[in-house]
Amino acid sequence: MTASFRVLVTGDSLAPAAVNVLSEIGADVVLMHDAVTPERLAHEMARAPTQAILMRGNPVFSAATIAGNPHLRVIAKHGAGVDSVDIDAATASRVLVMVAGDANAPAVAEHTIALILALGRDVVSLNARAHSGAWDRATYRGREIRGRTIGLVGFGRIARHVARAAAALGMSVVALGRSKGRVDPALAREAADLAELLAVSDIVSLHAPLTDATRGMIDAGRLNAMKPGSLLINTARGALVDEDALCAALRSGHLAGAGLDTLAEEPPAQDRPILQVPNLIVTPHIAAQTSASITRTGVEAARNIVAVLTQRDIDRANVVNPAALDPP
Repeated sequence: MTASFRVLVTGDSLAPAAVNVLSEIGADVVLMHDAVTPERLAHEMARAPTQAILMRGNPVFSAATIAGNPHLRVIAKHGAGVDSVDIDAATASRVLVMVAGDANAPAVAEHTIALILALGRDVVSLNARAHSGAWDRATYRGREIRGRTIGLVGFGRIARHVARAAAALGMSVVALGRSKGRVDPALAREAADLAELLAVSDIVSLHAPLTDATRGMIDAGRLNAMKPGSLLINTARGALVDEDALCAALRSGHLAGAGLDTLAEEPPAQDRPILQVPNLIVTPHIAAQTSASITRTGVEAARNIVAVLTQRDIDRANVVNPAALDPP
């Protein structure tokens, strides 16, 4: 029996539950092993008509790649970030670009809180010292997060989960959405602008998408505008932050610490300056990588693909480029 649809997965694995969702419509699920380059994408998509991409990681989908594949109908992200996709080109070709809704948001929010707590209580450095034989109980003084203010830059699904968790821990929450009025007053106070958010926050947590407007938005000036002794958390996209400026802010002590789950270039070279600074926790872009989250996210991405290919009801909240749905 010939498969009705071909779904190309830009990764070497997919949760069995997600594969089952695609198999129910007779889809041929094709995994990609090793590095996913534009050349490999073009080659794989030329081998047979490919109607859908289930995008794991952040491979580049350029205008040429999209336009060169007339069978393509949907690019469904296994997660939330689609900054590696040429959205205008996808829209012009009437290819829907979709994200996996709320599927990975709880896991990323938990990791955000974990980084905050680990920094505030010096978990990493104290663990290393205890293993080396030091026992700092008599002299150590930690910092509680209760009563502190967290500022959320971006107020999408992940940030809303962080807001709920932070409030439950006794924090005050301020936030800044992509436009005025996007912040739910039941979850956070809306900051007038980024300058106000930076000025009042003890902890600044980034949850904005990477766009031309947000690239490098946390630069030297904005780091200097943060409170002395504050923390910076980034579980969004590494390129939101000027890493050289962050290095300077950490070395000078202006920031008490930073927690990064993502860097501008991944994986980083071992001699990368950002890895040499004090009071920094770096995790390898794994905030969403829990077993439950991976399954939820895979299933949601698969459901997005099924909805498009079978012309069922599409969850418009998951569509990045709704103009692609408009009549030609």
